Amino acid sequence: MANTMQQTTYFKITQLNRLFRLALILLMWALCSAIEAAEQKSEFDHFATGFPLIGRHTIIDCSSCHIAGQFKGTPMECGLCHNNVRAPGKHPQHFPTSNFCDNCHTEFSWTGARFDHTDLDDPGACQNCHNNVVAVGKPASHIPSSDLCEDCHNTIKFNHVTRVDHASVMGTCSNCHNGTIATGKHPQHIPTTAECDTCHLSTNAWLPVVFDHNNLTQPCSSCHNGVTATGKDPGHIPTIDECNNCHQSTTTWLDVIFDHSNITQPCSSCHDGVIATGKNATHIDTIEDCSVCHTTTSWLPAIVTP
Repeated sequence: MANTMQQTTYFKITQLNRLFRLALILLMWALCSAIEAAEQKSEFDHFATGFPLIGRHTIIDCSSCHIAGQFKGTPMECGLCHNNVRAPGKHPQHFPTSNFCDNCHTEFSWTGARFDHTDLDDPGACQNCHNNVVAVGKPASHIPSSDLCEDCHNTIKFNHVTRVDHASVMGTCSNCHNGTIATGKHPQHIPTTAECDTCHLSTNAWLPVVFDHNNLTQPCSSCHNGVTATGKDPGHIPTIDECNNCHQSTTTWLDVIFDHSNITQPCSSCHDGVIATGKNATHIDTIEDCSVCHTTTSWLPAIVTP
């Protein structure tokens, strides 16, 4: 009986040894397989697929891209993976653009994007983004204008305005041309309440000018002084009258109605046969001034004093 029990115990021990050796063999096989797989994986050059693993792509699990163990046919365009199904994609507030994420973003982070305006779906709709919510928009001090930023700005920086398209500017000229926002009237400018475009016909240059006298706020001589504008020539009759007392037109000096009431010199200072009609050859010999005998409306009738 004792012999039989010994045989049974030996048999069980032998079986356990066999099972242990088998388990050890299986463990060693699994370990070797894992090492071999790791070696194969480390030797695999992902660059050869046309999609090098850099940045955040180096730390994600293969199965995140290779779904269900499928390696061939995995999309390599950003938007085909980053579509909010396979991988995180554009959020609802993302501005309208193509699916080429790498035009602006890097593989390291979504933030710190380098923006490329050429890839916009609607490059003319600046206001879609530049609205002070999605991206920087007009400041409170911006001149009144349309939303077509590109009419004046480029895509490099806002504060480098090389040209202003006046067709997109709203309001009057003086809203900008006030000497602060844009060039305004210089100190020698004629005094006027008129808007710039009343006289300045072009938005490309201040000249040429078509002058409109209707909105002047000062007398003629404030401009027609020989400095700001044409003044009296050296042969002009002496007078304290304003130009418009005699000169009836603002387009020519020749339309004149003469007013003697403000002449500051005696008649003979003008009526000398050079500046104005003087004594004719048959005039009586006299040293009297014209006004002693003649009126300012006609030479005749003359009042001859004894």
